[in-house]
Amino acid sequence: MPRFQPDVFGENIKLLHEVEHVAKQKGCTPGQIALGWVIAHSGKNGLGDILPIPGATTEERVKENCAPAELNDDDMALIEEILKKFPVQGHRYPEGGRAHLEQ
Repeated sequence: MPRFQPDVFGENIKLLHEVEHVAKQKGCTPGQIALGWVIAHSGKNGLGDILPIPGATTEERVKENCAPAELNDDDMALIEEILKKFPVQGHRYPEGGRAHLEQ
């Protein structure tokens, strides 16, 4: 997984720490922030309806995923600034996997 390799992991963890801070302020988890962020993009800026389907390995995570963070415009602006300051480093998929996506 390219985003978890030693040469980029340190930068990507900085992004996580910033999202953790936002989550703490909102009284939720980083996962709930992520789900709320995806949902907030649904139907906006030319995007269709977006329905995130998160995975879970425990009942606790299923319950957490059923309560995404409700993000207002200020929250979204803050997250956008965080993403500008700490852009995600590395590809989402390994090279072999990307080749299949680009066909």
